[in-house]
Amino acid sequence: FGHPEVYIQFIPAAGIVSTVIPAFARRPIVGYRLVVAALVATGVASFGLWVHHMFATGIPFLALTFFTAASLLIAIPSGIQVFAWLATLWQGVVRWSTALWFVIGFVIIFVLGGITGVMVAVVPFNWQVHDSFFVVAHFHYVLVGGVVFPIFAGLHYWMPKLNGHLLDERIGRTTFWLMFV
Repeated sequence: FGHPEVYIQFIPAAGIVSTVIPAFARRPIVGYRLVVAALVATGVASFGLWVHHMFATGIPFLALTFFTAASLLIAIPSGIQVFAWLATLWQGVVRWSTALWFVIGFVIIFVLGGITGVMVAVVPFNWQVHDSFFVVAHFHYVLVGGVVFPIFAGLHYWMPKLNGHLLDERIGRTTFWLMFV
């Protein structure tokens, strides 16, 4: 149940990031078609991930193998997106703003959460950390980094277009650092 729901929240957040980065890098996103394909692959693969939360329940080893593979493979489309975003920033002329700071925070926290997700995908390790704060931390890194930070980036990017007033950059950056720390 849980994993398709997490990715249903992540995919729009990834769309926000893919919109904000080119605006502040002042160039089109690198590998646009690959990023779109990675989003579709993420949506499809997310339906095979939920079982890694049930590895300790005694499911058959053949099923463990399939769901381990699905849980490990999700790192590929996620990595494609992250590298495309970083390449866009690297090749662009970056204009720093609060929205972009939230995107940078998203990338850092989401990558840390993703690394722990790859760790949880490995059955023996999963058995060791099942029902521990490690899994709780993984979930919160992915969810806060992968969803909350992009929402704030989107608010700072689109609010001036909605209400006609720029948001205060000083307050925005203070909010970013309080959330990031």
